[in-house]
This record gives sequence, C-alpha cells and structure tokens, in this order.
Amino acid sequence: MKTYKSKTLGLSLGIALLSLAVRSPTAAPNNNELDAAINDGNFGVYVANLSAWLNEKVPAGATETALLALLKDPAVANALDQRQLISKMGAAALDGFARAEQGNKAFLGWLLRNTAAMDLYLEGAVPTGLNAREQNNDGLPVGSLEIWKRILNADSDSKEGLYLRLAIATALEPPGSGNHGAGQAHPPADPLARYKHFKTAHQNKELFPSFDHLTVWEYRQVVSSCASDEDLTWAREMINTWRPDLRNKELVVNSTSEVWRRNSPHPYTDYKSVLSGGGKCGPRSSWAVMICQAFGLPCVGVGQPAHACAAYRTDYPSVEPQPGNAWKVVQGRGWAVSRLPEGLGGNDWLAGVNDKVNQAAFSQVEHLRWLAASLTTKEQAVAVMDVAHQIQKTAAAAPAVKAAEPPVPLYAKPEAPIPAKPGVIHVEAENFVSKGDVWVHDCYTGGKQVHFPKSSGNGWVEYSIDVPASGIYTLTMQTAAANLDQAFNVSVGVGAPTVVNVPYTTGLWGMTEATDLPLAKGKQTLKVAAPNQRGVAVRWLELKAKGT
Repeated sequence: MKTYKSKTLGLSLGIALLSLAVRSPTAAPNNNELDAAINDGNFGVYVANLSAWLNEKVPAGATETALLALLKDPAVANALDQRQLISKMGAAALDGFARAEQGNKAFLGWLLRNTAAMDLYLEGAVPTGLNAREQNNDGLPVGSLEIWKRILNADSDSKEGLYLRLAIATALEPPGSGNHGAGQAHPPADPLARYKHFKTAHQNKELFPSFDHLTVWEYRQVVSSCASDEDLTWAREMINTWRPDLRNKELVVNSTSEVWRRNSPHPYTDYKSVLSGGGKCGPRSSWAVMICQAFGLPCVGVGQPAHACAAYRTDYPSVEPQPGNAWKVVQGRGWAVSRLPEGLGGNDWLAGVNDKVNQAAFSQVEHLRWLAASLTTKEQAVAVMDVAHQIQKTAAAAPAVKAAEPPVPLYAKPEAPIPAKPGVIHVEAENFVSKGDVWVHDCYTGGKQVHFPKSSGNGWVEYSIDVPASGIYTLTMQTAAANLDQAFNVSVGVGAPTVVNVPYTTGLWGMTEATDLPLAKGKQTLKVAAPNQRGVAVRWLELKAKGT
C-alpha cells in the first residue's frame, strides 16, 4: 500500500508540474520582439502574443477600480494600444508598410513605443456614432501612416503638443476628404502642404484662438477642407478686409448670407467665384464649411430634406442659433431634421460629439472597449464592457461643465495720421456728418471703415469738405467688394449724381478709377450713396485738383 501511494503521489505531482508548465505565464511584450516584428514585416505572431498577455492581465470578476488601475499600468497601456492599432489596420497591411522601405520601419519603431501618440491616433479615429463604436469593426487606412511619416520627417515640431494632434488629424482626414461641393480644389491639396499651411497660419496668429485646444477629431474637421490652400489664405484676408466685424465671437459663418441666393452667372472655379457668383443651398453650404475651416473652426456639411447647410463648433455657445450648444446647425432647420457624416441623424451625431467632449471618460470607455476586444472568453469581454457602459452612462448623466466663454477680442487699433498732400482733400470714410443705413467697423489693420450693406436701398453718407479753389477734381476711393458690377452714386450739394464704378477686388482693398467732379470753392456737401447692391466696404476717399 505504501508503495502504491508513493507511486500515485509521484504521478499526481508530475501531472501538476506538467500543467503548470503548459499554463506558464505569457512573457510580457518586449523591445526585441517588437523590433523583430518590424524588421521582418511580420506582425501576426506579435499581435497574438499581445492578446495572450493582455488576457492574463485581466483579473477575474474585474471591477471598475481594478480595470482602471490596469489601464494606468504603462506596459498594459502600451500593449493595448499596439494591439488595437495592429488589429484595426490589419497585420498584413502593416506588414506591407514595414517592408516597403527602411524609413517605414523607423517610423513604426517610434510610433509603437509612443503610447501618447498612439492614444491620440486611435481615439481621434473613433467613429462618432455609438452603434459604430459598439461594433468596433471599423478599420484604419495604412495610407494614414504614410502621410503621418511624411509630416513627422518634415517637421520635428509634429512630435508633440498641438502640432502632433494636427499631424495626426491630417493623416486621418487629408485635404479633399471633407465636404465636397462648389469651389473645391481639383486635385486636392497635398497633405504635407496642408499641415504646413495651418501650422504657419497658427504661428502667424491668423486663426481663431480656439484652434489651440482642439482634439484630433476636431482638427480633422478643419484640415480635411476641400478648398485649396490659396483659397483658405484668401478667405481669411477677405474677411479681415471686407467684413472684419464677423471675426467677433467667431461668426465668420454668417458671411454665408453674403453668397447671393441665385443661380451663378459663371462657373465655380474656386471659392472666390462662389462668393462673387452666388448660389443656392449647395454652394452656400460649401461656403459655410470652407470659411469656418479657413479660420480653424471645425465644420461639416449637413443634409436636410431638400436642403443643404452646415454645422460648426464655436467657443461662444451663447450665440444664435441653438444657444448653449458649442456645435450649431446654421443656415438650416436644426438638429432634428439633419443628416451628418457617417449617415447619422442630427441628434445621434450630436450625442456622439458630446461623448467625445468628456475626454477622460471617453478615453476610458474606448480603452476598455479595446481591452474587451482582445479577450478570448465572452464572459470576460462582457464584464469589461459592462464597466465601460457604466462609465459612459455616468458621464452622460453628469451635469455638463460649461467652460466660460473667452472675452471677445478687440480689434480697434489707432491709425497713424495721413500726411497732408498739396491739392488733395483726404477724407476718412467714418468722418461723415450724417448717414443712412451704413455700418462702421473697426478696420483689422487699424482705424475704421464704413460698410454699405447688401440689399439695403438706403445706404448713404454725407461729408463736409472745404474746397480750396474752384475747379475739376478727380475722386478716388479705397474700397473692397466681393461681387461684380457694384457702383456708388456720388453727388455734390443738390447736383446730379455721378456714377462711380466699384472694382471687383475679391473682397480685398483696391482703388476706384479716377472720376471727375466739378467743385466750387468753400464748404461743400459730398454725398456717397449705394444703390441696391451686394455690400461694399470703404476705407477713405480723396479729391485731387486736376493739374496738381
């Protein structure tokens, strides 16, 4: 009996030892294995090992506290991001990218060790719709890595901070992938050039300050613009010149009403032609999206029954329409009847966007979703997703923390006096003695300017001038017009008006042609009136005695 027991005990111990050997812990991911996967262009085995290791790290009966603690483990966070990136892109596609050239291997070596960069990339690519997020079967294009690599190699600033987010957004949503329509560039802008365009505009302070704190997903709705880089530059300069008042509270989208609602008399070759020619809902929607993006405001096209409009994000939620919302549907009928990217209804899309706003909870939920996708047992995956759903539910029920609106920037600047010139009467546009329906704006470069609004029919100003000697004077005016065929009627006293044609300047400053006016010596009243036209800005006017 003793012998029998001894043999039985030995057999049992051997089985136990064999079982332990079979179930030995999977080795933690290490740099050697990662380098081998990159250099060989073979991520299939590597991602399988990542999955096995993550499965062992998830505790049984996982609680929210335990899972969130697990996500904070640097090794787990890095492995989880690596697995998600490889799975979303496909091991075969990533293999091909790694084998294509040596530079791709160096880029992957940097990226797959950089948890922060992978977080930004993966979270920035998450769909907006809740159903798509739940299904978690969307992919990532390997071409985005090629674009990202180009930007990283061209600009070391793109390795961190704002410019890292901008680079990732450009890789995920390159120019031409946004709202298509009237005025778009053919072919679309180069992605590296687009990144440099917005980086330079940001450094030159040409963009609204809200651009500084956008997420990757929000930057995607900027850099994807179908406009050319030249049009984006022109659009900023045009607003700053012709309608600087629309910079207040980021309301440049209101320039959409300046797109004449009609069938354009000429084809659309760029966005200048959209503004000058006009259009109905489609071209106006395209304009709204482009002008917001030009200033760094996220914006998307919106479809509504028999209508097209736009939705944009602002740092001034109190403005109309939909006061209180940071995202606003403009030039349309609101969220309930809207259709947005990913085929989402307006309210569903807005709910998804609001989830993204709570970045901490959004990041936790998505990382738990990725973790659940890595698990081999349904019970474990369901348990992890139950925790994710509870975090999402708690975040959605929490009172919204509304950030204080930033102060409205003041653009009023003093202007240096204009030196007197012999024989020239110089009049600043705002120095009128009486007026009709005109607006006075702070000029973006200093001083003030007068705007004769579109379709007013009662736009006029009167100036008191002191004529040194009787004679013929030539009148010139500095004006900005974004439409063709604009004109002023200029009269002296009770005399008949003289037509002064306003040049089409694409909304930038230009000069009218010299127009002769007979003036008598002494105090005279000069009236400038706008017939029913499309909006003209005036900076100053001059009268010069002929022959001087």
